[in-house]
Amino acid sequence: MKRAINFLGWIGVSLTILTIILTLLTTYHFTYVKYFSDYLTLQYCIIFTMSAWAIKMFEFKTNLKNILYPATCILIAFGTIFFVFMKVY
Repeated sequence: MKRAINFLGWIGVSLTILTIILTLLTTYHFTYVKYFSDYLTLQYCIIFTMSAWAIKMFEFKTNLKNILYPATCILIAFGTIFFVFMKVY
């Protein structure tokens, strides 16, 4: 299970990087890709990636690092969800 979550985390990072590149290329009118004309696809990729990394880094040990890093990832994911619901894209 841990390998699958690790794999999903890295797939999410790869998709997010690809989404950033395609969104920037479409935003600055170098090329046109239909689903990358706004930031909604990028926001969904960030939500998926940060959730996968939070699950990946979560451990049941009482160390500051083991609490802080997953909490930061969850905070970024919830912040992005907030902006999606507020239709900021």
